[in-house]
Amino acid sequence: MENSIKLNPTVKDGGSVAIGREPMRPTAKDGGSNGSGPVAALSSSLGGESVATGQESMRPTADPSAMLRAGLPMLQPSKVMSLKNRYPSVERRENLSSINFFHDYVEKNRPVVVPKALKHCRALSCWTDDYLHKVAGSRTVMLKQGLNEEGVGGLKTITSRLSDYLDSVALFETRLERNEVSAKDRPPYLHDLPLLSVLPDAAKDLDGFPSGYFPKWYRTDWPKFAQFFLGPSQSLTPLHFDCLLTHNLFFQVRGRKRFIILHHDQLPSCYRYQWRWCEVDAETPDYIRHPLYRDAQVQECIVEPGDMLYMPPGMLHHVRSLDCSISFNVDWHTRASAIQGVLALKRGMPLKNVYYNAVIALGQCTGQPAGRVLPWYRSYLNYVS
Repeated sequence: MENSIKLNPTVKDGGSVAIGREPMRPTAKDGGSNGSGPVAALSSSLGGESVATGQESMRPTADPSAMLRAGLPMLQPSKVMSLKNRYPSVERRENLSSINFFHDYVEKNRPVVVPKALKHCRALSCWTDDYLHKVAGSRTVMLKQGLNEEGVGGLKTITSRLSDYLDSVALFETRLERNEVSAKDRPPYLHDLPLLSVLPDAAKDLDGFPSGYFPKWYRTDWPKFAQFFLGPSQSLTPLHFDCLLTHNLFFQVRGRKRFIILHHDQLPSCYRYQWRWCEVDAETPDYIRHPLYRDAQVQECIVEPGDMLYMPPGMLHHVRSLDCSISFNVDWHTRASAIQGVLALKRGMPLKNVYYNAVIALGQCTGQPAGRVLPWYRSYLNYVS
């Protein structure tokens, strides 16, 4: 587990919070662009070189702070440089039925993007900054600092009120538009928190959710297994695979993300460390340091608001937020993948992870409902690996 640093989580409305002072990721509460008042800590620590992403930087064309508050897109298409794929694209299937999903993709271990999978959910329009401030602004959330281009060696966790974090993200977007900061000055990342711990009524906003994409065992209680992501543009999760070797359904609510993905059998080409992380920078690979990656079989996709991405168990993925972004995902097992997750102990899976897989395998094999198994699994949802 990483270090947890409490940073003024009880500050009153109108105050500010210092969300970390790691050189790569300073933040502060919005208070203008001149660095005075509440943003003094931010202004004194900004700087650094631009991030190398293999593509043009995505910059908004209007006041990002106002756009975030209104829930409007962060980018104007006419001003955005087209993204040229470095790798072959993941297949896209519109109106994919749950039967065909399981037959054509789950059973065949193939990724797929399903456009507009969330089209019936009001979350697409209502999960604005104003809404988050109103319904969850006083909640304390955990942020990850140190998810960057160099890997996760310096990963730390810090805490903040959600309102203060939203303000720091809005400020960063404003200053990025004005070229006063670089992408590497982005705030920490609200990354992989239990969805219901941030938005307890999220299921109401997701009424109409396509739960048929889950096995029956999960369909009633799927919100309890969902994990929430919120962060500024250029937020990054370096190349890795999910720690329980689960199936992964990823849903994009706001903004866009670029996924670079590889099947698990490509792991020997990716220079693994700390069991599930990889040294290779999938956006700008260094073939001198990592020559085996040159022959790796790689795909990519961009998920947009409303899209769903399916990734099979163990799929490696490198994720870059192209805009200020809100997402959630659900890691889930079939009976077969849960058993394989238990057997992964022989391949080096940490014992703690094997335990969580055993809990799910036991529930599915004995017919115990997901809600009854959840108390023994819940700690995984707050697990910082």
